[in-house]
Amino acid sequence: MSGDGQWSWPAAAGARTSRSATTTKARSIVRRRSTLLRLRSICNTATVRDDRLFLEVPVASRYVVQILEQKLGPTGIPPYQLGLVTHIRHAQPVTPTAIAAASGIPVTTLRDNIQRLVDVGLVRRLPNPADGRSYLLELTTRGDVLVRAAGEPLERAYALLEARLPRPLDEYQKLLDELAAAAEAALAEQAQPAPA
Repeated sequence: MSGDGQWSWPAAAGARTSRSATTTKARSIVRRRSTLLRLRSICNTATVRDDRLFLEVPVASRYVVQILEQKLGPTGIPPYQLGLVTHIRHAQPVTPTAIAAASGIPVTTLRDNIQRLVDVGLVRRLPNPADGRSYLLELTTRGDVLVRAAGEPLERAYALLEARLPRPLDEYQKLLDELAAAAEAALAEQAQPAPA
């Protein structure tokens, strides 16, 4: 953080240009490969699966995280923690298991993240009256203030991205919901024991 209380990013303007050029080149390679795959399929010279979904979803995710890091920097909360705190806020008091289901974060990973949030005073644990072995989570006053402070930067991040989308944001949200549900079902199916 710089002396004026604002986050300073280590990349210089020239580095951004270089990173942008590298990103553009990488995306061009993916597009050329995808075009080649489609042409091979059309010509029946080879049957090759179009793997762009598994390549492009992580790329889009990284871009979204970078936008969030830039917009949320002044709040002091990383995007992954804001996501977790937001899940807790929407469902509080809530069990870690319910948060794991809603966020897709494995319970073991979630425990460490919850502990970090408790340590910095954003979340508190409460006894779970329905299950003495578990606990409930709720935001502290400090956590609630932080989530509210992140509201405006988050709106700016949405606006920045939405202005560049060719279709309404709701269409993308529906597709992401369908993709997440399909991936969750595939994982659940994989976890089932094979029939004997």
